[in-house]
Amino acid sequence: MDREQLRKRNDERYKEHSKKRLIDNIQRKFNTTMIGALSEFEKLFGDFWKHGVPLDQLTEDEVEYRKMWEEARTNILNNGNNQARAASDEIAQYTMTWDKYRTEFIVINNQ
Repeated sequence: MDREQLRKRNDERYKEHSKKRLIDNIQRKFNTTMIGALSEFEKLFGDFWKHGVPLDQLTEDEVEYRKMWEEARTNILNNGNNQARAASDEIAQYTMTWDKYRTEFIVINNQ
């Protein structure tokens, strides 16, 4: 394999690595956003369904609120996951490179 082919192969690998890195980072940000938002709701409104208390210790109203919360939570997570997959699919259609901190040295042969 000559030098040019090797450089081209390395460039392609780097582009794929860059794309995977971006997809992974976006997925992590989607997850953090969803879980953080759900956590805020649980913290502020969890008393309505006695967040963390076993079902057999809840009143009828609290059980009903818990069911409503679990349905809302599931819908939020499903929607967020669907959107994260759609974003990943969109990114997969692009060619890109990560412009990380990089220094290029130019060697000039002064003979």
